[in-house]
Amino acid sequence: MGTLTADCPRLDTHCPHKLPTSCRLTSTPNCCACADERPHSRLYRVYIDGVGFVQRGTRWQSYCWFCKEFWNNRLQATDPPLEASQTRIPHIPDQVEFLDRWFEFHQGYRLVRATDGTETRIAVIGEPFHDVSPGFLPRTLDELRAGRSNDASRPENRIRRRRLTSEEERPQHQEQPNLDDALDSLLNEISDDESTPAQPGPQQQDSVHTEVQSAGTQDSTAQRALESAGPSTLPDLPPQRQRAHERMLRVFGSREDVQREDYESPLFTMYNRAETRYQQAEAHRATGNTTAPSTEGMSARERRDIEEQILWGVLSESRSEQQTMSRHLNLLDTLNDTLTARMREVRERAGLPPRLPSPPQTLDSPERPPPLTEDQMTKNLACQVCYVQVANIAVIPCGHMVMCQWCADVVVPVKHNTFPARPTKCPMCRKGIKQRYKIHTAS
Repeated sequence: MGTLTADCPRLDTHCPHKLPTSCRLTSTPNCCACADERPHSRLYRVYIDGVGFVQRGTRWQSYCWFCKEFWNNRLQATDPPLEASQTRIPHIPDQVEFLDRWFEFHQGYRLVRATDGTETRIAVIGEPFHDVSPGFLPRTLDELRAGRSNDASRPENRIRRRRLTSEEERPQHQEQPNLDDALDSLLNEISDDESTPAQPGPQQQDSVHTEVQSAGTQDSTAQRALESAGPSTLPDLPPQRQRAHERMLRVFGSREDVQREDYESPLFTMYNRAETRYQQAEAHRATGNTTAPSTEGMSARERRDIEEQILWGVLSESRSEQQTMSRHLNLLDTLNDTLTARMREVRERAGLPPRLPSPPQTLDSPERPPPLTEDQMTKNLACQVCYVQVANIAVIPCGHMVMCQWCADVVVPVKHNTFPARPTKCPMCRKGIKQRYKIHTAS
């Protein structure tokens, strides 16, 4: 694998990555990354065989092979290392320094400007580009003699990048606490704040008041938990940690609620309701009652429970029908094998010859129609638009070949090689044209 654009000139219309990546997009001066108009995201959609489409891919995974190899190599050579979710290709990581050095090898010299303003050209000689993978710089003659490998660990390929804003706000080597440590620290902070309550500022009181008002749609237990953890007991924490603290109280309740004897975890309640719905659906299925009852006067939750019960019944019936069908198919296969063996025995006892398989189709098959005359095989291929050229353009889906190349460019202009640029009908049958193709006839 090498760089295929060593002999290509650099044009003003080219994007900076067009030649270094050896991009295979020939219809645009931009590379795959510069032509990509999708919004940036941490993860991208990718198809995994046996699983389907999942959000586990990278932005450059759908690029051409050369562009994908270029960005894989550049990400490996980035110093300090950068995660794929932190990239904003083609801007982050910045490749300006690498591209400047690459074009010095491409043009064969480097410009050095003296203090008096004069410019001097210094020759830059390296290995041929067809031996260099996209995303790496060519090795010098000394490195070739020393047998130095050209990979991401080579110092000449590694470009030191600027730190991102998110990395400056958060230290890089900060250890990430696990879930147990986070819960323990949160409970310790709650106990410390109960012993030494702190008065929050005016802004914190307003934010807490807003959070309490927005939680009005929750159930009464969560509302009482929020009221019990009002401004007098909330810790003096940053806004982000304060919101996390309030969300935990809204779901699991306060410390006093958890320590009560009649406390039930919301997770246990959720699984208990699901088990109850499953048992009710099994009972309905056993009795054969799958008719939807009347939902008039019921709440939204009751209607949803009934719909889930009916769904469980339908799924169970589908599984039982599938198992019954598979048993029937196995029985039919067994009967077919038995009947075939008995028919073979009967033919052998009667002295009948064995049934031979049908002969393969050949060019000398007697079922072929008789040959046509020369007049019947002669067709008029004149263009039905200008009548002075040979028709060699066929349109899809009707399949008529009635236009020459020049008339087709006027009647059916295309984009992306085969697709019509505007709605057009076939001049023969007036049927809508979906695509057009050029037919090459044997001379």
